[in-house]
Amino acid sequence: MTARTTEAYRAYLVGLPAALAATALWGFTFLGPAAVAPVNVYWLVVGRYAVFGLMSLAVLLVRRGGARGGLRALGTRRLLTAVHLGVVGYIGFYLLLAMSAELGGGVLASTMTGLIPLMVTLVSNRLEKVLAWRRLALPVVVISVGLLLVNGADPAGRTASGRDLALGAALGFLSAAAWSYFVIVNRRALRADGRPAVDGTTWTACIGLGACVGSLFLLPLAVGGGGPSPVSDAGVLWPFLGWCVALAVLGSWCATWFWNLASERLPATVMGPVIGMEAVFGAAFNLLWEGRTPTFHELWGGLLVVAGVLLASYLFNRAGLTRDGAGTPAPARAAAPEDPVPARADRA
Repeated sequence: MTARTTEAYRAYLVGLPAALAATALWGFTFLGPAAVAPVNVYWLVVGRYAVFGLMSLAVLLVRRGGARGGLRALGTRRLLTAVHLGVVGYIGFYLLLAMSAELGGGVLASTMTGLIPLMVTLVSNRLEKVLAWRRLALPVVVISVGLLLVNGADPAGRTASGRDLALGAALGFLSAAAWSYFVIVNRRALRADGRPAVDGTTWTACIGLGACVGSLFLLPLAVGGGGPSPVSDAGVLWPFLGWCVALAVLGSWCATWFWNLASERLPATVMGPVIGMEAVFGAAFNLLWEGRTPTFHELWGGLLVVAGVLLASYLFNRAGLTRDGAGTPAPARAAAPEDPVPARADRA
């Protein structure tokens, strides 16, 4: 085994578990709206990202004098990239998804999120040219079928009009595009391309600041969204604050940190299939919360997503390790010569 191959295997041994940990923590956040009800979900988003932002600010203040950990080492361009990723990837994605659910129903909205791993995989493979398209077909089909089974439901249960369904589907598509954009741009910004390597903790903190600033624009929706105010009663306030902290620490800070760790090591063509696990973990956490066993569709859909993720990871890993260096996953501190698009703050 060559040194290059050994290094690539090590990147996968660290990166893949980190990516799975991130998707599991993001799946955990699916419990938030039900856990804080009847407080409306906009208050939850504002509270969660307020905590995330305060944590991020504290981290940046502590690390401001470090040679690699401060904002000065990050640079203005990548700082703005991280902040805008927090706005687009967290606030933009959620708003579009919430509007999609309001118009077309929760089933339609959650089904549209199944486009995320497909978007990320297809766009990333187009940019990085890691795997032949014909070899990509099988994992894409397996993951697609699994996500449809996990998220699918009887269309007869929908009560929205045809116009609302069409608009809801369009908004759901845009929400999937927003999160796919986050995954792709985040990974490309973290890959060293002749610039100093990004410190993962500082990068996570900058994303947190962006999400916090973006959440402030949800305050009017929170106030007018119905339901009790989170500060109306101590019996409502303390559980609400507890969930805000849990979601901020686990679902925002830790999940983003793990995802950044994986993004430094894995090609986005692997990150795309893995992100499909978010829906599976979300369904599993909800089953535990509801105290029931999965239905036939939920069980087999989840198994298909897992199988597709493992198959895609194997194919991309094998392609990256056997190609003459062009497709080898770059480690955290290496350049990414296979990336055909110059790094820029607004790239997608």
